[in-house]
Amino acid sequence: MKSKSAYRWMSLVFVLLLIFIAFTALVINYFMYNPAEADTTLNLGVGETYEYPNDGYRVRYYSYDKSIAEIDKNGIITANAKGTTEIAAGRKRISVHVFDAPKSIDIKEKSFSLGVGEKYTLSPYIPNSDLDTGFKYSLSGDEAITIDKNGKIKAVKPGKAKVTISTYNDKTVSCEIRVGNAPDKISLSANSKTLYLGATGKIYINISADCASKETTVESSNEKIIKINSKGELKPVAVGSATIKATTYNGKTATCKISVVEKPYYIRTDLDASKPMVAFTFDDGPNKPTTNKILKVLEKNKCSATFFIVADRTKSKDNANCIKRMVKNGFQLGNHTYDHSHYGSEVTIQDITKCADQLNKICGYGPTAFRPTGGYMSKIIKKNCAAPIILWNIDTEDWKSRNADKIYHKILNEVKDGGIILMHDIYPSTAEAVEHVIPKLVKNGYQVVNVAELAYYKGKNLKNGKIYYSIK
Repeated sequence: MKSKSAYRWMSLVFVLLLIFIAFTALVINYFMYNPAEADTTLNLGVGETYEYPNDGYRVRYYSYDKSIAEIDKNGIITANAKGTTEIAAGRKRISVHVFDAPKSIDIKEKSFSLGVGEKYTLSPYIPNSDLDTGFKYSLSGDEAITIDKNGKIKAVKPGKAKVTISTYNDKTVSCEIRVGNAPDKISLSANSKTLYLGATGKIYINISADCASKETTVESSNEKIIKINSKGELKPVAVGSATIKATTYNGKTATCKISVVEKPYYIRTDLDASKPMVAFTFDDGPNKPTTNKILKVLEKNKCSATFFIVADRTKSKDNANCIKRMVKNGFQLGNHTYDHSHYGSEVTIQDITKCADQLNKICGYGPTAFRPTGGYMSKIIKKNCAAPIILWNIDTEDWKSRNADKIYHKILNEVKDGGIILMHDIYPSTAEAVEHVIPKLVKNGYQVVNVAELAYYKGKNLKNGKIYYSIK
């Protein structure tokens, strides 16, 4: 049987143990608290305040330089002057960087669309500053979206909304948001596409006008063949094929098969698809004096053209050398029949094939476009031309006027992006007009190209036997 003295000692030890546990808990709570969700680095502007999260616990705070940033017992940080200091919150250290007060606020996209159910976070910023806190969001409009204190948006119904973003010192910027229906389907600008190695391309996503999907992703099935970025810009890497897949935020998809091939000699890879282009075409040549003059102008101005050759004219060595010069400098060869003696239904298969054979014999390349004599068509031509049939939408009538000034003004008055201009390289007046109109078009922002280049950069796949008047 234990004595009363032993019980007293046991009670005393138990009480002391309870006191030690309570004291330890107090120390951990008061001195050692380390909020997991709290920031370890803060960017603030002069005059800005920030409430450090403590989840209701008592935390000991201390500023190492109150002239830059101070903190009160409730965890309210006040930025006083530009500079950097540290603040202690229990055993946690917070680096505080104080910047000049914002002079303005901006946002990358001041208008965009979302689909119902889509989420997106706004990213406002202070120009020329790393300041990234203190933003407040206010909402007006059709109640089409909700937004939280961190700028996280959720589209809830079709309509329009306006978000105004403010800094702590009342600088503001606004963002207009349209909410459309969730897409029920999407498509790409092409189901299949051929790109030349060394060139670039672009593919567009099509969504119904009443629908929207801001966060539509695009990816390549094989980036060793072709790469694609978020803007739909395509970069061929190697010869082969790959599939581009686009996916909306709600899982709707579309695909396009891309074939990457070596570029032909008559395609340039440094043209800008966003700038206007016009195709120059010349019939009935070659004719050494005038054709060479035209070639010189094209070469000097880094332009191209399609020459529809009458093969019978290449029997002379000088004219045959014009063909070789065309190929050497990347100009496209076209078939204009062997001797230009037949029109429409009178054109024979031999008229077509003899021209192609002759061009192959001279330079090793056959024609990749066809233009019927006089523009007259027939079933035989469509079936046997073995190339796209290229007509025109601007006829200079140079064969009729034989006037360089009229040809010059005819082109400038009617030229449009995607146009195909008809001329003849056998007339001195045409060569003279070209000498003046090419530099003028280049100065006006046009890229003078051949038909194949025009089609390539406009994203059109020309088909054999089909007629084209322009390519837009």
